[in-house]
Amino acid sequence: MDLRFAVDLALIARCLGGLLWGIGWACFIQFNRMGQFLARERTWITVVVGVGVDLGIALGGGWVECAAVIACSAVGIVTRSLVNESRAPEPALNAYRTKWQMEDTIDRLGDITGMLEAALTDDSLSVCQARVSRALVLVHQAQRLMTKARYGEDYSRRSR
Repeated sequence: MDLRFAVDLALIARCLGGLLWGIGWACFIQFNRMGQFLARERTWITVVVGVGVDLGIALGGGWVECAAVIACSAVGIVTRSLVNESRAPEPALNAYRTKWQMEDTIDRLGDITGMLEAALTDDSLSVCQARVSRALVLVHQAQRLMTKARYGEDYSRRSR
């Protein structure tokens, strides 16, 4: 029984090239001032350059080689992103929760304004009092939402 293994040195070289390129590119955009600017303000340029070099490394190979080079080059960028996310003072989801709380508060303030305007134009005292009372309830809810947002307390849109 004769057992043989085929080793594609060109594929290994391309993958190694992609890995080194991805690590180098990640280091450039992480530690170089111009790279940091590009990553923060012109992300599309970093993507185009990264994928363009990947395609250059994979030039002449098939789609499998191209996919392998892109996967290997992504190791550096993905590692950079995960390290940066782990060092962030606050997870991105919390920032969105704060934004959602503020949006809900803005909606409540719009409702309050509408109720107070309607109360001012209404002739019936009992209807006016009911609208002002409801507006005050919304004011208190908005105040609580803003306090939660300010201190980063957990928030769920379902708790409205």
